[in-house]
Amino acid sequence: MKKTILLFVLLCTAFFSKADQLSALTQAQAEKAVGYLKKEAVVVLWCSCCDNETPKKVTVNEVFFKKDSEGKYYSVILKGRDESGKEVEEYLDLAYVFVKKGKKAKSLGKVLKFECDPCTKPFDWSA
Repeated sequence: MKKTILLFVLLCTAFFSKADQLSALTQAQAEKAVGYLKKEAVVVLWCSCCDNETPKKVTVNEVFFKKDSEGKYYSVILKGRDESGKEVEEYLDLAYVFVKKGKKAKSLGKVLKFECDPCTKPFDWSA
């Protein structure tokens, strides 16, 4: 019985941990991500591992990084506007930020060669 409970807890932990993969970064990772995103006009934000979440296209106005309160990790923050013109400010998880590569939307985490599972294959970038 103890083994069954332990297995269940480990499976739940693995499932829920997918929703937060590349949000706590090293300074080098954060700098690389910000440098890349500053060249992008539009990104798609979509936690494809999360239930009932729909992709959100955001025009990039500003992107920067900052240290967390403990001073150990860095977060990338994006400011912009969604398709309805509403202002957006998001702390990013790079696994769920999709950028245009050719005719496809690809996870920024994968594009930057960081280890992550965006829970979806590259998909068609629609205008």
